[in-house]
Amino acid sequence: MSRAALYLQFRNKEEIFVSLAQQLQDDAMGRVAAALATDLPLAARIRTAIEAKSLHFVEIALGSPHGNELLDETNRLCGDLIASMEKRFADQLTRLFRRAAQAGEIDLATADLSAPEAAQLLLRSVKGLKGPGVTVDEFRKALDQLVRVFVAGLAARPAARSRARVARAS
Repeated sequence: MSRAALYLQFRNKEEIFVSLAQQLQDDAMGRVAAALATDLPLAARIRTAIEAKSLHFVEIALGSPHGNELLDETNRLCGDLIASMEKRFADQLTRLFRRAAQAGEIDLATADLSAPEAAQLLLRSVKGLKGPGVTVDEFRKALDQLVRVFVAGLAARPAARSRARVARAS
């Protein structure tokens, strides 16, 4: 595509950048929805969803000498898009935690957490995995460990599983 044809579609470079960021985020959220819809164990669904949302962006940041510049530009130009994506993802995790609690897979009460609090706590923890010098492989390994520990900490106790079965039968 020629530069002239490109600028018939977009006013400037910033508009091109925002459009590309929107497309990347929409693609990521589609992958998130697919990951959450699987019948994998809860920890695997969560890890896969987080990877679907974040891994491409982590690869860009860590795999390019200009990764931090790209992320800075994304934050500057696309702050609203990023905030919207983060909220949509938190909402999806909240729904997942609610369904898992209703099914007796986890017991949020044992950790004194609501589903939205559990989602926010997990997302804040994931942000801490993206430190300087971390490779993509290290991020993936740490993410897997974090999610397994997080879900294990919320594991439903036998009494909670019984209450969930009774609630479903009613």
